[in-house]
Amino acid sequence: GFGRFRAGDLLGILPQGAGTPRYYSLASGNKDGFVEIAVRKHPGGLCSGQLIALKPGQTVQAFLRANPDFQPDRRKTPLILIGAGTGIGPLAGFIRAQGGHRPIHLWFGARAPETDLLYGEELTHWSEAGQLTGLRTAFSRSGQRHYVQDALRQDAEALQKLIGLGARIMVCGGREMAQGVREALTEILAPHGLSAANLKSEGRYAEDVY
Repeated sequence: GFGRFRAGDLLGILPQGAGTPRYYSLASGNKDGFVEIAVRKHPGGLCSGQLIALKPGQTVQAFLRANPDFQPDRRKTPLILIGAGTGIGPLAGFIRAQGGHRPIHLWFGARAPETDLLYGEELTHWSEAGQLTGLRTAFSRSGQRHYVQDALRQDAEALQKLIGLGARIMVCGGREMAQGVREALTEILAPHGLSAANLKSEGRYAEDVY
């Protein structure tokens, strides 16, 4: 009953006992036939606690809000997706919708692969099916113990090449992560006289942060 919506649009949910809605980025579009969001339960979080406790058949009050500033363009140039934690939600939706039509490269940061690798099975399937061209993960509490912005620095040469091909960059996740990503990309692109701010002014850099 929602009508048209796209991955990257926002789902506003009004939790019981609250006067203001909480917004979640959609990981699906109406063509997928379902409404999907990625939610992490926060200690004492009113809305996340209610959502995690939902059982099949129960309902919530929700509405859609378009988010036109956080949508992939329609070009065939590469799409660079960067996210951490539940920020992978809309990025997964973009892979669903655009995978196979253009090269898509995902850099995804999480705590540990055993507990926080959201969309793990889907990412494997999309990679094998050719919907996802490149996948790089970074885990802060496992293995190398590094963040997604550290992985970007390690892959500086590949990123420079993709951006040189006209790639669009889309970032989703917490504010601290997004700040780290901006700083890393500015370092990576400095030899070419570019920065995250330059790319944003050209319509090639977009963020959805919380």
